Amino acid sequence: MEQEVWGLLLAYNLVRLVMTRAAPRARVPPLRLSYRYALLAVRAFWHAAWDTSPGTLPRRLEALLDELALFVLPERRPRRYPRAVKLKMSHYPRNRPHHRRSRAK
Repeated sequence: MEQEVWGLLLAYNLVRLVMTRAAPRARVPPLRLSYRYALLAVRAFWHAAWDTSPGTLPRRLEALLDELALFVLPERRPRRYPRAVKLKMSHYPRNRPHHRRSRAK
């Protein structure tokens, strides 16, 4: 179990590393590249790398980086309203402190 977790963490960081190297080609920060499509492209690259001769791998890696530069996400929209915690609706009355009103004498 522990070995699988380390494998997943390694794979995640390798995909993020490739995205970091591809981001300057797209002239965007690495977080603006789609992780999902980058993961699919890296997986396809590694599946095809088994059949590729070692001399062509650097050229294929450059093609992978060019491909990842195409997966630019749109800019995030600013929030219109700040985040807030919504109160849970309840059918029971809320316990609120009773304020004593001073009697005018």
